[in-house]
Amino acid sequence: MLTQAKSLAQYLLTLAHNHQTGELIVESGTGECWKLYFYSGRLIYATGGRHPVRRWYRSLKRHNDQFSSRWFTYMHTPGDYWEVDFIHQAVQRKFISLNQAKAAFRSIVEEVVLSLTDYPAEHLRWHDNRVVGQQALFVSVQQSLVRSRRIYSRWKAVAGDHLPTVAPHELPYLSPIIINARGLQVHLSAASYKRVSRWMQGNVTLWDIAAQTQRPMADVVKMLVPLIYEGWVDLLPIDDIPAPHTTRPLSQAMKPKTKGLVACIDDSPLVSKVMAELLQPMGYEVLPITRPVEQISILTQHRPDLIILDLIMPNISGYELCKFLRNTKEFYKTPIIILTGRDGMIDRVRAKMVGADDFLAKPPAPEKIAQLLNKHIATKDT
Repeated sequence: MLTQAKSLAQYLLTLAHNHQTGELIVESGTGECWKLYFYSGRLIYATGGRHPVRRWYRSLKRHNDQFSSRWFTYMHTPGDYWEVDFIHQAVQRKFISLNQAKAAFRSIVEEVVLSLTDYPAEHLRWHDNRVVGQQALFVSVQQSLVRSRRIYSRWKAVAGDHLPTVAPHELPYLSPIIINARGLQVHLSAASYKRVSRWMQGNVTLWDIAAQTQRPMADVVKMLVPLIYEGWVDLLPIDDIPAPHTTRPLSQAMKPKTKGLVACIDDSPLVSKVMAELLQPMGYEVLPITRPVEQISILTQHRPDLIILDLIMPNISGYELCKFLRNTKEFYKTPIIILTGRDGMIDRVRAKMVGADDFLAKPPAPEKIAQLLNKHIATKDT
């Protein structure tokens, strides 16, 4: 049905025309992943890409100026689709109105569509009837594509030949930073310098600036282009921020004494739950990672002592992820145990070739887990 699409836009229009319900996964060659959810041919949610958490926060703040992180203390832990779940909880607790929630959902969906403007119809996967629990807003694919093309063209026209190395869809996710303060101070008045310099510390994106100043993105880009051209300001990539439900690392004084932290990377939350039930009595903490492509920053943030990695996952294979981790400075020495139901010689050889340290067969036996933990994690003093 969709194999004849020559572009992602055509693919989306085909889904809309055929009134499809399900999940579309778009992957890039650099490891980025987007997920778009359809209900009867209309978009109901989208996530992923470079800054899904920044996008979520930005959309809520844009449509509710009373937004506060304190809301999360009153909310229960969300399910797999925390972005949708938290907004629903905010409506139920009357932190935001239903109309504000709809506006936030629309902003999120349309930003993702805009990010994928001109994207080729490659590395696409469709899952029938896989949806999120968002039935408050249904976004027209056709209208979103028209709007995205119009905004995209404005960015491209404003940037012109001054930013030839930056693709228009990547531009809003970069952060401006002053690299020649003296030159900028000479160019601007003292009041103007003070006003613009607060946005140029390398910690907010152009998307964030446009939202907080309530100005179109094209205007923000237009203001920055001459400053970049003169060599006073540069644009840098920055990381996403942690999700609100992510447990932040405790200070060293507050950390409970454990034998170590074990990350369980498996798309099934049940597997992580079983692992926690097995490992916690042995004195280990478990960090569940159910969406490794999207949650790699969480893994980097917590730096586990050992990683248990499932071989078969929907977005990336255990082999690919193991190889990727071995090529990072954070995890090139971290013990990695492959978890699989296929315990054949070919699998073992291939796992060793990508850097795995050991194998653990499903279902995991407690004594085997204990043996591997003792082998690969040095026991800490208590």
